[in-house]
Amino acid sequence: MERIQNSGVDEEPPTSPAPAPPHSTPTHTHHSSGSPPPHPNSLRDDPPRYWEHHNKYSRSANTGEHARTRRAAPDNRNTCSLYIQTDPLIWAHVREGFPDHKDPSKKAEVDMKTREEILSLISHHVTAVNYIYRGTKFDGRLEHRNIKFEVQRIKIDDDSLCHPHHYQSETNQFCLGNIDVSNFLNLHSLGDHEAFCLAYVFTYRDFTGGTLGLAWVASASGASGGICEKYKTYTETIGGMYQSTKRSLNTGIITFVNYNSRVPPKVSQLTLAHEIGHNFGSPHDYPSECRPGGQEGNFIMFASATSGDRPNNSRFSACSVGNISAVLDAVRDGRKRNCLTASAGAFCGNKIVEVGEECDCGYDGDECKDRCCYPRQVSAYDREQNSTAKGCTRRANTQCSPSQGPCCQAQSCQFVAAARNQTCREAAECSHAAFCSGDSADCPAPAAMPNHTKCNNGTQLCKDGECSESICRAWNMSECFLSSAPNPRGDGVTAVVVDRRTLCQLACQTGPGPDSCKSTADFAGKVGLPEGGISLRPGSPCDNFQGYCDVFLKCRAVDAEGPLARLKNLLLNRATLQTVQAWVTEQWWAVLLAGVALIVCMGAFVKCCAVHTPSSNPKRPPAR
Repeated sequence: MERIQNSGVDEEPPTSPAPAPPHSTPTHTHHSSGSPPPHPNSLRDDPPRYWEHHNKYSRSANTGEHARTRRAAPDNRNTCSLYIQTDPLIWAHVREGFPDHKDPSKKAEVDMKTREEILSLISHHVTAVNYIYRGTKFDGRLEHRNIKFEVQRIKIDDDSLCHPHHYQSETNQFCLGNIDVSNFLNLHSLGDHEAFCLAYVFTYRDFTGGTLGLAWVASASGASGGICEKYKTYTETIGGMYQSTKRSLNTGIITFVNYNSRVPPKVSQLTLAHEIGHNFGSPHDYPSECRPGGQEGNFIMFASATSGDRPNNSRFSACSVGNISAVLDAVRDGRKRNCLTASAGAFCGNKIVEVGEECDCGYDGDECKDRCCYPRQVSAYDREQNSTAKGCTRRANTQCSPSQGPCCQAQSCQFVAAARNQTCREAAECSHAAFCSGDSADCPAPAAMPNHTKCNNGTQLCKDGECSESICRAWNMSECFLSSAPNPRGDGVTAVVVDRRTLCQLACQTGPGPDSCKSTADFAGKVGLPEGGISLRPGSPCDNFQGYCDVFLKCRAVDAEGPLARLKNLLLNRATLQTVQAWVTEQWWAVLLAGVALIVCMGAFVKCCAVHTPSSNPKRPPAR
């Protein structure tokens, strides 16, 4: 989950943000209208402002000249429109999950299933984010309630665009391999997304350092970045030369893989909520009051790892609520562009079937490949054939549309017969396969495996069809973390170790007190485990949520500042520049000698090479 800033609540407008990330070289900086846009999750570290917010509910803050009255927002514009794009890597990953993905005769069928699976993935993630934001009261000077998100456009890139023979292969930016997270976000930001509140890309790229997402951060001061940003020109400095580039900074990205392991759905949903939190103006939680840890867990905007199963993991801290409220206030009172809209309910054309829609195959004929459903923009030909044709309704004499679910035949527009015994959902560790029932386009809910069935490489147990219980429950214990640092709260959930490999061993609480958190290697023989106990799988949180286990089962700390801040601190921070300036001032003679020596060396090189260089001048001697 992305990892760059630390801050409490800003009661006053924050100062000018740090430079935007580099596009392709470390020397880029970005400027617009005389001030730079923020870089994703830009650094803000201002503890005193947190305490101003923390004390604003005191008696003194609400009497006399400090008293103020919160008023309701003037309208019902509380909906943020989303544009979501998926790249070829997530297409390839989802497609490879179907058994027939290598069968050429079933290519069309597998492609359709892949598309529906990705659409379902998007739908579930947006639903989860809505549940979090709609249930949070963002109250600043105004009351901001029921904040929600509606998908207005989806673009799914399949991997055919990345084949060398494809005519668009050179122009598809997401076909490029080995793109780091900051450049990936920059590629996405080059597009014009001004028509939307936010634009996101879902990918399956294994970014370095346990990075699960990145997003531009909003500011209540009106600086560039975050929700509702317009597509505008920024000036980049590349090698001392200036060039203008247009960007949309209302963008973010998330990935579904970490250290070569698929990210659990709960964690990826919280990652999306976390990155959108940055877009809405929340930095990472700071100070310690807003990152309590312990059995309740940390909040959504915690800078490092999360398991997603603690009560606080799906809540915003008071710090985050204050920061987001300040940005929403700025949007409402005109200091920032207001692109929030009143909810339109179902949005025809986003490829997600919502309440009131019979089907939804896309925006227009180019997107809609469904012969059973009308797109949002009904073509003139279809209107000639059926004068009552409406978008997101089924065509005449059809029983269903593939957009409604995997149990609809694309060619006949009829339900898949139960007699065909067609699998619509493959078996998982905690659930059996599901088969089409013959009376619905939806796939029936699969039957759950028995509770306490081992899953996730033996590190967890099934509960109600999900792999969510710790294996420690099988021995009447609770899971805990081995940690590289003492637990300041003394709540007995960690034990201190220093070996990075040991930190990736599964540990259980064998009794009260911090010394009772033991690695399964310490009691393996007593519970029938092999010698060495159980290791956490790659991508699992470790070191009390301060890092992730890598593919070598070593705990790698999550850098809370991230790649962009490291780059900024290395090249652009004021202390470094002042140090260099002071050294040049004091050692001017060394700089002068180095310059003279460089000129002499260059002259000698030219003189030496000149006698070996052929010339067309007839008066010169021939080259040696």
